[in-house]
Amino acid sequence: MFLDAGSGTGHHLAGIAADLGLPVVGLGLDTAAAATRLAARRWPGLAFAVADLWAGWPVHDAALDLVISVFAPKNFAETARVLRPGGWLALVYPRANHLVELRQHFVLMHHHQYKAARYAKAVSRTIGPPTVTRLVRRTVLDPAAVCHVVLMGPAARHIAPPALDAATGPTAVTFDIDVLFARRARRSAG
Repeated sequence: MFLDAGSGTGHHLAGIAADLGLPVVGLGLDTAAAATRLAARRWPGLAFAVADLWAGWPVHDAALDLVISVFAPKNFAETARVLRPGGWLALVYPRANHLVELRQHFVLMHHHQYKAARYAKAVSRTIGPPTVTRLVRRTVLDPAAVCHVVLMGPAARHIAPPALDAATGPTAVTFDIDVLFARRARRSAG
């Protein structure tokens, strides 16, 4: 059984379920009721629930083999509680240069430069030693893709539609993320 903490419309959860190809139990949690309803309709073989990721999750202790969190709030205490011994956390978060060109153009929020160290320390304390891989890529996005990328983030509700219309022509954009993996310690035999 696995969980996507901050599942949105269910894309990542569905992708993992499809890759596993087995009968799996996947649960997506998100605070956005509209996204959760959309995910439940689009992926009927998976479960979705509206839940506050900062509060207690509606999952039994030590029930999950995998928790993923992609650009979502991180609740390391709840993640540790619901992971079974030997279970995995896969965490994806932005680095300081992620979407730097769009941040400058649309005045999007900046990413804290010490976030990676804070996350690694919290994961070490609650789950186990992390392994982190940084991925950096520059690509050119057309105006429609720029709008989608901007609207996916937390600043979307603060940007007026005319500001997005100002994005004319292809735009070179930097994607700069960390992928963190950590395994929950197995219980000792004594």
